[in-house]
Amino acid sequence: MDELASKLDEVAAAFRRRLDEVVVAMLQSRTPQDFSAAERTLVELAQGTSSDVVAFVVQTLSADVGVRRGALAEVRERASDGGIEMRLERDRETEFQTLGGKKVVVKTSYATARPRGAARSGRGASGTGVYPVLDLLGISERGTPALRLRVGHAVSEANSVTSARELLAASGIEVDHKGALRWTYGVAEDALLGRAEGIRSTLESATTGPLAGRRVVAAVDGGRINVRRRVPGRPKKGGRKKFVTEWREPKVLTIYVVGPDGKRDRTIPPVLDGTMGDADAVFELLAYHLMRLGVASATELVLVGDGAPWIWARGQRLRERVGVCAERFIEIVDYFHVSERLSEVADAQTEWSEEERKAWLRRQKDQLKLGNVETIEGALRLLYKHKKNELKSQMDYWERNRERLRYGGWRARGIPIGSGAVESAVRRVINLRLKGASVAWLEDHAEGVLHLRAYAKSGRWTELEGTVLAHCRWRPTVRSAHQGA
Repeated sequence: MDELASKLDEVAAAFRRRLDEVVVAMLQSRTPQDFSAAERTLVELAQGTSSDVVAFVVQTLSADVGVRRGALAEVRERASDGGIEMRLERDRETEFQTLGGKKVVVKTSYATARPRGAARSGRGASGTGVYPVLDLLGISERGTPALRLRVGHAVSEANSVTSARELLAASGIEVDHKGALRWTYGVAEDALLGRAEGIRSTLESATTGPLAGRRVVAAVDGGRINVRRRVPGRPKKGGRKKFVTEWREPKVLTIYVVGPDGKRDRTIPPVLDGTMGDADAVFELLAYHLMRLGVASATELVLVGDGAPWIWARGQRLRERVGVCAERFIEIVDYFHVSERLSEVADAQTEWSEEERKAWLRRQKDQLKLGNVETIEGALRLLYKHKKNELKSQMDYWERNRERLRYGGWRARGIPIGSGAVESAVRRVINLRLKGASVAWLEDHAEGVLHLRAYAKSGRWTELEGTVLAHCRWRPTVRSAHQGA
Protein backbone atom coordinates (compact mmCIF):
# COMPACT_ATOMS: atom_id res chain seq x y z
CA MET A 1 0.00 0.00 0.00
CA ASP A 2 2.91 2.34 0.67
CA GLU A 3 4.13 1.84 -2.90
CA LEU A 4 0.63 2.48 -4.23
CA ALA A 5 0.30 5.69 -2.23
CA SER A 6 3.74 6.84 -3.33
CA LYS A 7 2.94 6.29 -7.01
CA LEU A 8 -0.37 8.10 -6.74
CA ASP A 9 1.34 11.00 -4.99
CA GLU A 10 3.84 11.15 -7.84
CA VAL A 11 1.09 11.20 -10.48
CA ALA A 12 -0.88 13.82 -8.53
CA ALA A 13 2.20 16.03 -8.08
CA ALA A 14 2.99 15.93 -11.80
CA PHE A 15 -0.61 16.75 -12.62
CA ARG A 16 -0.64 19.66 -10.16
CA ARG A 17 2.52 21.19 -11.64
CA ARG A 18 1.06 21.12 -15.14
CA LEU A 19 -2.32 22.26 -13.85
CA ASP A 20 -0.76 25.36 -12.31
CA GLU A 21 0.82 26.24 -15.65
CA VAL A 22 -2.46 25.80 -17.53
CA VAL A 23 -4.45 27.86 -15.02
CA VAL A 24 -1.91 30.69 -15.25
CA ALA A 25 -2.25 30.61 -19.03
CA MET A 26 -6.04 30.73 -18.76
CA LEU A 27 -5.87 33.68 -16.35
CA GLN A 28 -3.69 35.54 -18.82
CA SER A 29 -6.12 34.96 -21.70
CA ARG A 30 -7.57 38.08 -23.22
CA THR A 31 -8.89 36.70 -26.50
CA PRO A 32 -11.15 33.80 -27.45
CA GLN A 33 -8.24 32.20 -29.26
CA ASP A 34 -6.01 32.19 -26.17
CA PHE A 35 -8.76 30.98 -23.86
CA SER A 36 -9.77 28.21 -26.27
CA ALA A 37 -6.18 27.00 -26.59
CA ALA A 38 -5.75 26.98 -22.80
CA GLU A 39 -8.99 25.07 -22.27
CA ARG A 40 -7.96 22.43 -24.78
CA THR A 41 -4.60 22.09 -23.06
CA LEU A 42 -6.44 21.55 -19.79
CA VAL A 43 -8.55 18.76 -21.27
CA GLU A 44 -5.47 17.13 -22.82
CA LEU A 45 -3.77 17.27 -19.42
CA ALA A 46 -6.73 15.57 -17.76
CA GLN A 47 -6.87 12.90 -20.46
CA GLY A 48 -3.15 12.24 -20.26
CA THR A 49 -3.30 11.94 -16.48
CA SER A 50 -6.25 9.56 -16.70
CA SER A 51 -4.25 7.36 -19.08
CA ASP A 52 -1.30 7.34 -16.66
CA VAL A 53 -3.60 6.32 -13.81
CA VAL A 54 -5.17 3.56 -15.92
CA ALA A 55 -1.71 2.20 -16.78
CA PHE A 56 -0.71 2.30 -13.13
CA VAL A 57 -3.87 0.50 -11.99
CA VAL A 58 -3.55 -2.21 -14.65
CA GLN A 59 0.11 -2.71 -13.81
CA THR A 60 -0.71 -2.95 -10.10
CA LEU A 61 -3.43 -5.53 -10.73
CA SER A 62 -1.09 -7.47 -13.02
CA ALA A 63 1.39 -7.76 -10.15
CA ASP A 64 -1.24 -8.94 -7.67
CA VAL A 65 -0.87 -12.72 -7.25
CA GLY A 66 -4.51 -13.22 -6.27
CA VAL A 67 -5.81 -11.26 -9.26
CA ARG A 68 -3.49 -13.14 -11.62
CA ARG A 69 -4.63 -16.53 -10.33
CA GLY A 70 -8.29 -15.63 -10.49
CA ALA A 71 -7.99 -14.25 -14.01
CA LEU A 72 -6.07 -17.32 -15.22
CA ALA A 73 -8.64 -19.64 -13.63
CA GLU A 74 -11.45 -17.89 -15.52
CA VAL A 75 -9.57 -18.13 -18.80
CA ARG A 76 -8.82 -21.82 -18.27
CA GLU A 77 -12.43 -22.55 -17.43
CA ARG A 78 -13.63 -20.94 -20.65
CA ALA A 79 -10.93 -22.67 -22.67
CA SER A 80 -11.75 -26.08 -21.18
CA ASP A 81 -15.30 -25.80 -22.57
CA GLY A 82 -13.70 -25.89 -26.01
CA GLY A 83 -11.29 -28.68 -25.18
CA ILE A 84 -8.31 -26.32 -24.94
CA GLU A 85 -5.61 -26.38 -22.30
CA MET A 86 -4.06 -23.04 -21.42
CA ARG A 87 -0.41 -22.78 -20.39
CA LEU A 88 0.92 -19.77 -18.51
CA GLU A 89 4.02 -18.26 -20.09
CA ARG A 90 6.40 -15.60 -18.83
CA ASP A 91 5.13 -12.04 -18.48
CA ARG A 92 5.06 -9.88 -21.59
CA GLU A 93 4.97 -6.20 -22.27
CA THR A 94 1.95 -5.12 -24.26
CA GLU A 95 0.54 -1.80 -25.42
CA PHE A 96 -3.06 -0.63 -25.35
CA GLN A 97 -4.89 2.64 -25.82
CA THR A 98 -7.09 4.23 -23.16
CA LEU A 99 -10.19 6.38 -23.29
CA GLY A 100 -7.91 9.34 -22.65
CA GLY A 101 -6.43 8.70 -26.09
CA LYS A 102 -2.93 7.85 -24.88
CA LYS A 103 -1.19 4.56 -25.59
CA VAL A 104 0.35 2.96 -22.51
CA VAL A 105 2.54 -0.09 -21.93
CA VAL A 106 2.18 -2.61 -19.12
CA LYS A 107 3.90 -5.88 -18.30
CA THR A 108 1.44 -8.63 -17.51
CA SER A 109 0.96 -12.39 -17.61
CA TYR A 110 0.25 -14.20 -20.87
CA ALA A 111 -1.41 -17.58 -21.38
CA THR A 112 -1.31 -19.60 -24.56
CA ALA A 113 -3.01 -22.68 -25.91
CA ARG A 114 0.12 -23.74 -27.75
CA PRO A 115 1.38 -27.01 -26.16
CA ARG A 116 4.86 -27.05 -24.70
CA GLY A 117 7.39 -27.92 -27.37
CA ALA A 118 5.02 -27.32 -30.30
CA ALA A 119 6.29 -25.36 -33.27
CA ARG A 120 5.24 -21.73 -33.41
CA SER A 121 2.59 -20.91 -35.98
CA GLY A 122 0.72 -17.89 -37.22
CA ARG A 123 -2.00 -16.19 -35.25
CA GLY A 124 -5.45 -17.70 -35.41
CA ALA A 125 -8.70 -15.83 -35.79
CA SER A 126 -8.35 -14.38 -32.30
CA GLY A 127 -4.62 -14.81 -31.77
CA THR A 128 -2.85 -17.71 -30.11
CA GLY A 129 -3.41 -16.70 -26.52
CA VAL A 130 -4.71 -14.16 -24.05
CA TYR A 131 -3.55 -11.78 -21.34
CA PRO A 132 -5.69 -13.03 -18.40
CA VAL A 133 -5.59 -9.87 -16.28
CA LEU A 134 -6.34 -7.63 -19.27
CA ASP A 135 -9.16 -9.95 -20.25
CA LEU A 136 -10.53 -9.73 -16.70
CA LEU A 137 -10.81 -5.94 -17.21
CA GLY A 138 -12.20 -6.19 -20.74
CA ILE A 139 -9.02 -4.84 -22.36
CA SER A 140 -8.62 -6.47 -25.77
CA GLU A 141 -7.63 -5.63 -29.31
CA ARG A 142 -5.19 -3.12 -27.78
CA GLY A 143 -7.96 -0.96 -26.37
CA THR A 144 -9.84 -0.50 -23.11
CA PRO A 145 -13.55 -1.39 -23.18
CA ALA A 146 -14.59 2.25 -22.67
CA LEU A 147 -12.45 3.30 -25.63
CA ARG A 148 -13.77 0.57 -27.91
CA LEU A 149 -17.33 1.52 -27.03
CA ARG A 150 -16.61 5.20 -27.70
CA VAL A 151 -15.14 4.37 -31.11
CA GLY A 152 -17.98 1.98 -31.95
CA HIS A 153 -20.49 4.67 -31.03
CA ALA A 154 -18.77 7.27 -33.19
CA VAL A 155 -18.39 4.99 -36.23
CA SER A 156 -22.02 3.86 -36.09
CA GLU A 157 -23.34 7.40 -35.53
CA ALA A 158 -21.24 9.23 -38.13
CA ASN A 159 -21.93 8.93 -41.85
CA SER A 160 -18.47 7.45 -42.51
CA VAL A 161 -15.42 6.10 -40.72
CA THR A 162 -13.47 9.18 -41.80
CA SER A 163 -16.02 11.50 -40.18
CA ALA A 164 -15.97 9.41 -37.01
CA ARG A 165 -12.17 9.54 -36.82
CA GLU A 166 -12.20 13.31 -37.23
CA LEU A 167 -14.69 13.69 -34.38
CA LEU A 168 -12.69 11.35 -32.19
CA ALA A 169 -9.45 13.19 -32.99
CA ALA A 170 -11.09 16.46 -31.94
CA SER A 171 -11.68 14.90 -28.52
CA GLY A 172 -8.08 13.67 -28.25
CA ILE A 173 -8.55 10.10 -29.49
CA GLU A 174 -6.44 9.28 -32.51
CA VAL A 175 -7.28 5.97 -34.17
CA ASP A 176 -6.44 4.71 -37.64
CA HIS A 177 -9.05 3.58 -40.15
CA LYS A 178 -8.51 -0.15 -39.72
CA GLY A 179 -8.38 0.18 -35.96
CA ALA A 180 -11.68 2.06 -35.88
CA LEU A 181 -13.34 -0.63 -37.95
CA ARG A 182 -11.77 -3.46 -35.94
CA TRP A 183 -13.04 -2.05 -32.65
CA THR A 184 -16.47 -1.26 -34.08
CA TYR A 185 -16.93 -4.74 -35.50
CA GLY A 186 -15.70 -6.21 -32.22
CA VAL A 187 -18.25 -4.20 -30.24
CA ALA A 188 -20.94 -5.23 -32.71
CA GLU A 189 -20.00 -8.91 -32.36
CA ASP A 190 -20.30 -8.74 -28.58
CA ALA A 191 -23.61 -6.87 -28.84
CA LEU A 192 -25.06 -9.38 -31.30
CA LEU A 193 -23.90 -12.25 -29.10
CA GLY A 194 -25.76 -10.71 -26.18
CA ARG A 195 -28.84 -10.19 -28.32
CA ALA A 196 -28.81 -13.78 -29.53
CA GLU A 197 -28.51 -15.06 -25.96
CA GLY A 198 -31.36 -12.78 -24.93
CA ILE A 199 -33.60 -14.13 -27.69
CA ARG A 200 -32.84 -17.72 -26.70
CA SER A 201 -33.48 -17.12 -23.02
CA THR A 202 -36.63 -14.98 -23.35
CA LEU A 203 -39.36 -17.60 -23.51
CA GLU A 204 -42.29 -15.56 -22.21
CA SER A 205 -43.22 -11.93 -21.70
CA ALA A 206 -42.21 -10.14 -18.54
CA THR A 207 -45.17 -9.01 -16.45
CA THR A 208 -43.47 -5.73 -15.61
CA GLY A 209 -41.46 -3.26 -17.63
CA PRO A 210 -41.69 0.09 -19.40
CA LEU A 211 -44.48 -1.18 -21.68
CA ALA A 212 -46.70 -2.46 -18.87
CA GLY A 213 -49.94 -0.50 -18.59
CA ARG A 214 -49.14 1.47 -21.76
CA ARG A 215 -50.47 1.81 -25.29
CA VAL A 216 -47.74 0.28 -27.42
CA VAL A 217 -47.18 0.73 -31.15
CA ALA A 218 -44.89 -1.64 -33.07
CA ALA A 219 -43.95 -1.34 -36.72
CA VAL A 220 -41.67 -3.11 -39.17
CA ASP A 221 -40.42 -2.16 -42.61
CA GLY A 222 -37.67 -3.02 -45.06
CA GLY A 223 -34.77 -0.99 -46.38
CA ARG A 224 -32.23 -1.56 -49.11
CA ILE A 225 -28.46 -1.94 -49.02
CA ASN A 226 -25.77 -3.45 -51.20
CA VAL A 227 -23.84 -6.45 -49.87
CA ARG A 228 -20.79 -8.14 -51.33
CA ARG A 229 -19.66 -11.74 -51.35
CA ARG A 230 -16.19 -12.97 -52.19
CA VAL A 231 -15.87 -15.42 -55.03
CA PRO A 232 -13.08 -17.89 -55.75
CA GLY A 233 -10.38 -17.00 -58.21
CA ARG A 234 -7.11 -15.21 -58.45
CA PRO A 235 -7.05 -11.65 -57.09
CA LYS A 236 -7.38 -8.80 -59.53
CA LYS A 237 -4.44 -6.70 -60.57
CA GLY A 238 -3.27 -4.83 -57.51
CA GLY A 239 -4.13 -7.66 -55.12
CA ARG A 240 -7.84 -6.91 -54.67
CA LYS A 241 -9.96 -10.01 -54.19
CA LYS A 242 -12.87 -10.70 -56.49
CA PHE A 243 -16.39 -10.25 -55.20
CA VAL A 244 -19.94 -9.93 -56.43
CA THR A 245 -22.61 -7.57 -55.09
CA GLU A 246 -26.34 -7.85 -54.67
CA TRP A 247 -29.10 -5.72 -53.21
CA ARG A 248 -30.61 -6.98 -49.99
CA GLU A 249 -33.56 -5.84 -47.88
CA PRO A 250 -32.59 -5.41 -44.23
CA LYS A 251 -35.59 -5.29 -41.91
CA VAL A 252 -36.03 -2.55 -39.29
CA LEU A 253 -38.43 -2.46 -36.34
CA THR A 254 -39.53 0.24 -33.96
CA ILE A 255 -41.52 0.11 -30.73
CA TYR A 256 -42.85 3.20 -29.01
CA VAL A 257 -45.48 4.27 -26.49
CA VAL A 258 -48.36 6.69 -27.10
CA GLY A 259 -50.58 8.52 -24.65
CA PRO A 260 -54.38 8.77 -24.64
CA ASP A 261 -54.17 11.60 -27.20
CA GLY A 262 -52.19 9.46 -29.62
CA LYS A 263 -49.01 11.50 -29.21
CA ARG A 264 -45.74 9.72 -28.53
CA ASP A 265 -44.70 9.48 -24.89
CA ARG A 266 -41.21 11.01 -24.95
CA THR A 267 -40.42 9.84 -21.42
CA ILE A 268 -39.91 6.30 -22.75
CA PRO A 269 -37.20 6.04 -25.44
CA PRO A 270 -38.31 4.12 -28.51
CA VAL A 271 -36.79 0.76 -29.36
CA LEU A 272 -35.07 0.54 -32.72
CA ASP A 273 -33.38 -2.58 -34.03
CA GLY A 274 -32.81 -4.38 -37.30
CA THR A 275 -31.49 -7.46 -38.98
CA MET A 276 -30.22 -8.66 -42.31
CA GLY A 277 -32.35 -11.76 -41.80
CA ASP A 278 -35.69 -12.58 -43.39
CA ALA A 279 -39.22 -11.77 -42.29
CA ASP A 280 -39.24 -14.52 -39.65
CA ALA A 281 -36.00 -13.15 -38.19
CA VAL A 282 -37.31 -9.61 -37.76
CA PHE A 283 -40.54 -10.84 -36.18
CA GLU A 284 -38.54 -13.01 -33.80
CA LEU A 285 -36.53 -9.90 -32.92
CA LEU A 286 -39.71 -7.85 -32.51
CA ALA A 287 -41.21 -10.48 -30.21
CA TYR A 288 -38.02 -10.53 -28.11
CA HIS A 289 -38.06 -6.78 -27.50
CA LEU A 290 -41.79 -6.72 -26.76
CA MET A 291 -41.53 -9.63 -24.35
CA ARG A 292 -38.52 -8.36 -22.42
CA LEU A 293 -40.15 -4.94 -21.95
CA GLY A 294 -43.41 -6.31 -20.53
CA VAL A 295 -45.86 -5.97 -23.42
CA ALA A 296 -48.06 -8.73 -21.97
CA SER A 297 -49.28 -6.16 -19.43
CA ALA A 298 -49.80 -3.39 -22.01
CA THR A 299 -53.30 -1.97 -22.40
CA GLU A 300 -53.04 -2.20 -26.20
CA LEU A 301 -50.57 -3.43 -28.78
CA VAL A 302 -50.89 -1.86 -32.23
CA LEU A 303 -49.01 -3.35 -35.18
CA VAL A 304 -48.61 -0.87 -38.04
CA GLY A 305 -47.10 -1.52 -41.46
CA ASP A 306 -47.58 -1.13 -45.18
CA GLY A 307 -49.57 -3.59 -47.22
CA ALA A 308 -46.74 -6.12 -47.60
CA PRO A 309 -48.20 -9.63 -47.13
CA TRP A 310 -45.10 -10.80 -45.21
CA ILE A 311 -46.02 -8.46 -42.36
CA TRP A 312 -49.66 -9.46 -41.95
CA ALA A 313 -49.02 -13.15 -42.39
CA ARG A 314 -47.15 -13.03 -39.07
CA GLY A 315 -49.26 -10.59 -37.04
CA GLN A 316 -51.41 -13.07 -35.17
CA ARG A 317 -48.47 -15.36 -34.45
CA LEU A 318 -46.70 -12.37 -32.94
CA ARG A 319 -49.71 -11.61 -30.75
CA GLU A 320 -49.84 -15.16 -29.43
CA ARG A 321 -46.09 -15.29 -28.89
CA VAL A 322 -45.95 -12.13 -26.76
CA GLY A 323 -49.04 -13.04 -24.73
CA VAL A 324 -51.45 -10.27 -25.75
CA CYS A 325 -55.12 -11.22 -25.99
CA ALA A 326 -57.01 -10.59 -29.24
CA GLU A 327 -59.13 -7.82 -27.69
CA ARG A 328 -56.00 -5.75 -26.98
CA PHE A 329 -54.33 -6.32 -30.36
CA ILE A 330 -54.91 -4.09 -33.40
CA GLU A 331 -53.49 -4.40 -36.93
CA ILE A 332 -53.36 -1.24 -39.03
CA VAL A 333 -52.22 -0.80 -42.61
CA ASP A 334 -50.50 2.56 -43.00
CA TYR A 335 -53.05 5.14 -44.15
CA PHE A 336 -50.67 6.89 -46.54
CA HIS A 337 -49.80 3.68 -48.39
CA VAL A 338 -53.51 3.01 -48.91
CA SER A 339 -54.06 6.60 -50.06
CA GLU A 340 -51.23 6.19 -52.53
CA ARG A 341 -52.92 3.08 -53.89
CA LEU A 342 -56.12 5.05 -54.46
CA SER A 343 -54.08 7.80 -56.18
CA GLU A 344 -52.66 5.23 -58.58
CA VAL A 345 -56.19 4.06 -59.42
CA ALA A 346 -57.31 7.63 -60.13
CA ASP A 347 -54.23 8.40 -62.23
CA ALA A 348 -54.88 5.31 -64.35
CA GLN A 349 -58.22 6.71 -65.51
CA THR A 350 -56.84 8.52 -68.54
CA GLU A 351 -60.29 9.14 -70.00
CA TRP A 352 -61.12 11.39 -67.03
CA SER A 353 -60.21 15.01 -66.78
CA GLU A 354 -57.82 16.16 -64.08
CA GLU A 355 -60.72 17.62 -62.09
CA GLU A 356 -62.66 14.35 -62.31
CA ARG A 357 -59.66 12.37 -61.04
CA LYS A 358 -59.16 14.76 -58.12
CA ALA A 359 -62.85 14.70 -57.22
CA TRP A 360 -63.03 10.89 -57.28
CA LEU A 361 -59.86 10.59 -55.18
CA ARG A 362 -61.12 13.16 -52.67
CA ARG A 363 -64.37 11.23 -52.17
CA GLN A 364 -62.54 7.94 -51.62
CA LYS A 365 -60.08 9.47 -49.15
CA ASP A 366 -62.97 10.94 -47.18
CA GLN A 367 -64.51 7.49 -46.94
CA LEU A 368 -61.15 5.97 -46.07
CA LYS A 369 -60.66 8.34 -43.12
CA LEU A 370 -64.08 7.30 -41.85
CA GLY A 371 -63.19 3.63 -42.23
CA ASN A 372 -65.99 2.98 -44.74
CA VAL A 373 -64.06 0.33 -46.65
CA GLU A 374 -67.18 -1.23 -48.20
CA THR A 375 -68.08 2.10 -49.83
CA ILE A 376 -64.65 2.25 -51.48
CA GLU A 377 -65.00 -1.36 -52.62
CA GLY A 378 -68.32 -0.45 -54.25
CA ALA A 379 -66.68 2.45 -56.11
CA LEU A 380 -63.92 0.16 -57.35
CA ARG A 381 -66.38 -2.49 -58.53
CA LEU A 382 -68.20 0.16 -60.52
CA LEU A 383 -64.93 1.45 -61.94
CA TYR A 384 -63.62 -1.98 -62.97
CA LYS A 385 -66.90 -3.70 -63.88
CA HIS A 386 -65.63 -4.40 -67.40
CA LYS A 387 -62.06 -5.29 -66.31
CA LYS A 388 -62.25 -8.57 -64.43
CA ASN A 389 -58.52 -9.06 -63.87
CA GLU A 390 -57.99 -5.57 -62.48
CA LEU A 391 -61.11 -5.90 -60.33
CA LYS A 392 -59.93 -9.18 -58.82
CA SER A 393 -56.54 -7.70 -57.99
CA GLN A 394 -58.14 -4.71 -56.31
CA MET A 395 -60.71 -6.74 -54.39
CA ASP A 396 -58.06 -9.19 -53.14
CA TYR A 397 -56.19 -6.29 -51.55
CA TRP A 398 -59.18 -4.54 -50.00
CA GLU A 399 -60.89 -7.69 -48.74
CA ARG A 400 -57.64 -9.05 -47.28
CA ASN A 401 -56.98 -5.82 -45.37
CA ARG A 402 -60.55 -4.69 -44.72
CA GLU A 403 -60.40 -4.87 -40.92
CA ARG A 404 -57.01 -3.17 -40.92
CA LEU A 405 -58.46 -0.06 -42.54
CA ARG A 406 -61.07 1.06 -40.00
CA TYR A 407 -59.39 4.40 -39.52
CA GLY A 408 -62.42 6.33 -38.26
CA GLY A 409 -62.67 4.58 -34.91
CA TRP A 410 -58.92 4.50 -34.37
CA ARG A 411 -58.50 8.22 -35.04
CA ALA A 412 -61.22 8.97 -32.51
CA ARG A 413 -59.37 6.86 -29.93
CA GLY A 414 -56.01 8.49 -30.59
CA ILE A 415 -54.43 5.43 -32.19
CA PRO A 416 -51.75 6.17 -34.84
CA ILE A 417 -52.75 5.16 -38.35
CA GLY A 418 -49.41 5.82 -40.05
CA SER A 419 -46.09 3.98 -40.22
CA GLY A 420 -44.01 7.15 -40.42
CA ALA A 421 -42.03 6.19 -37.30
CA VAL A 422 -40.56 3.06 -38.85
CA GLU A 423 -40.05 4.74 -42.23
CA SER A 424 -38.09 7.45 -40.44
CA ALA A 425 -36.11 4.71 -38.68
CA VAL A 426 -35.23 3.12 -42.04
CA ARG A 427 -33.98 6.47 -43.28
CA ARG A 428 -31.95 7.32 -40.18
CA VAL A 429 -30.57 3.85 -39.45
CA ILE A 430 -30.03 2.48 -42.96
CA ASN A 431 -30.20 5.11 -45.67
CA LEU A 432 -27.99 7.71 -44.01
CA ARG A 433 -25.24 5.23 -43.05
CA LEU A 434 -25.37 1.86 -44.77
CA LYS A 435 -26.81 2.79 -48.15
CA GLY A 436 -24.79 4.78 -50.65
CA ALA A 437 -23.22 4.88 -54.08
CA SER A 438 -20.42 2.31 -54.44
CA VAL A 439 -20.95 1.14 -50.83
CA ALA A 440 -21.08 -2.64 -50.47
CA TRP A 441 -21.01 -4.37 -47.07
CA LEU A 442 -20.06 -7.81 -45.90
CA GLU A 443 -23.29 -9.17 -44.45
CA ASP A 444 -21.90 -9.74 -40.94
CA HIS A 445 -20.54 -6.20 -40.79
CA ALA A 446 -23.83 -4.76 -42.05
CA GLU A 447 -25.76 -6.66 -39.38
CA GLY A 448 -23.45 -5.36 -36.67
CA VAL A 449 -23.43 -1.70 -37.69
CA LEU A 450 -27.19 -1.80 -38.24
CA HIS A 451 -27.63 -3.05 -34.65
CA LEU A 452 -25.26 -0.47 -33.16
CA ARG A 453 -26.73 2.43 -35.10
CA ALA A 454 -30.27 1.46 -34.14
CA TYR A 455 -29.41 1.69 -30.45
CA ALA A 456 -27.49 4.92 -30.95
CA LYS A 457 -30.36 6.59 -32.81
CA SER A 458 -32.98 5.47 -30.29
CA GLY A 459 -31.13 6.94 -27.30
CA ARG A 460 -30.47 3.48 -25.84
CA TRP A 461 -26.70 3.33 -26.28
CA THR A 462 -26.10 2.94 -22.53
CA GLU A 463 -28.31 -0.15 -22.59
CA LEU A 464 -26.24 -1.61 -25.41
CA GLU A 465 -23.02 -0.84 -23.52
CA GLY A 466 -24.25 -3.03 -20.66
CA THR A 467 -24.76 -5.92 -23.08
CA VAL A 468 -21.34 -5.46 -24.66
CA LEU A 469 -19.50 -5.27 -21.33
CA ALA A 470 -21.19 -8.50 -20.24
CA HIS A 471 -19.94 -10.33 -23.35
CA CYS A 472 -16.58 -8.74 -24.19
CA ARG A 473 -14.41 -11.43 -22.63
CA TRP A 474 -12.00 -13.61 -24.59
CA ARG A 475 -13.71 -16.46 -26.44
CA PRO A 476 -11.39 -19.32 -27.38
CA THR A 477 -11.57 -20.61 -30.93
CA VAL A 478 -9.25 -23.12 -32.56
CA ARG A 479 -8.53 -24.19 -36.08
CA SER A 480 -6.72 -27.38 -35.03
CA ALA A 481 -6.13 -29.36 -31.86
CA HIS A 482 -2.85 -27.51 -31.25
CA GLN A 483 -3.96 -23.95 -31.87
CA GLY A 484 -5.63 -21.60 -29.44
CA ALA A 485 -7.85 -18.68 -30.16
